[in-house]
Parts: sequence; structure tokens; C-alpha cells
Amino acid sequence: MAPRPRVGLLALAIGALLAPIGVVLAPRDGAIVVVLASSSAQAVEAVSRADGVILAPIGRFGLLARSDIPGFSTRLYSAGAALVLAGLGGGCSGQARDLLIPARRSP
Repeated sequence: MAPRPRVGLLALAIGALLAPIGVVLAPRDGAIVVVLASSSAQAVEAVSRADGVILAPIGRFGLLARSDIPGFSTRLYSAGAALVLAGLGGGCSGQARDLLIPARRSP
């Protein structure tokens, strides 16, 4: 039996460590997402083609966007977005909380 290459084991270990991060950052339907592209103009175009609404710009390469139509992140990738991440989510619900209402503190 031939020994397994160390590169394969290293890739497997890195994948196992990064998988939970990918699950947390994966956008949910109806949630706010961060759309990154090679320019803000391309990000705007991707959101427009994917039937989304632009909420706010983020630097020179991205913006916050949202759509109530399921499959928004998939459509963003098809429309030219380089990366789509979960945005200002509200924990497990994926709903953003109202920023004008202060968060409750536990005693």
C-alpha cells in the first residue's frame, strides 16, 4: 500500500477547518448580502440583473443588497458577482434587527 501524499492530507485538513466558516457565511434567501465584484459598477449591474435591491455601498468593490425572490445569491454569481456573503444578519433568523432599537442586555 502506497503512502498518501501529504498535500492531499493537508488540503483535507484545511477544508475540514474552513467548512464551518462557509456554512456561517453562506447567504440565506431573503437576507441581506454583501456583494463583491471587480468594481462597484459591476456589483450594481449584478444586483440589477439578479432582481435585487441595493441597500448601501461598501467601499470601491461592493455593496449591501437584498431580494425577496429565492435563489438571489445564485443569480448574483450568474450575473457577475465575484463573492456573495451573508450581510447584516440577525443571528439564526437571518433578519436584520432595527438599528434604532437598542439591543437588550442580559442581567
